[in-house]
Amino acid sequence: MSDHPLEARLISHRLIADLAARTALDTPGVLRLEPTLTSLLTHLGTGTIKNLRRTDTRATFARRDGVFVSVHNGIADVQLDIATDIAFSALNVAQAVREQLARTISHTGLIPGRIDISVLAIEHPSTATAAHPPGHL
Repeated sequence: MSDHPLEARLISHRLIADLAARTALDTPGVLRLEPTLTSLLTHLGTGTIKNLRRTDTRATFARRDGVFVSVHNGIADVQLDIATDIAFSALNVAQAVREQLARTISHTGLIPGRIDISVLAIEHPSTATAAHPPGHL
């Protein structure tokens, strides 16, 4: 029998990334998540960026377009890159996303850590739809 208890993880870093994306997209004024060069590089070489950012070997990471999540010691840190509707105050939208995401993370049993929201674009909704048409199912 081991002296070290098994650690159960019901809430994964991938789930937090999914919740962060959904929370952002469900917030009035958010048009979409914005992919970045870092996201592209991660898709091309998964692990490369993760290994560069790793400071705690017990931390787990998830990245997808517009979302980067780090979970360590029961704390979830989130970076979101979003595009907002010009009819809304970008600052108010970012604050609303941050507050709702902190509540959502709290409901998982994790502690909300650093939540950074970067507004990378402010657009009229019709322009955003034309530039980024919805994907086909």
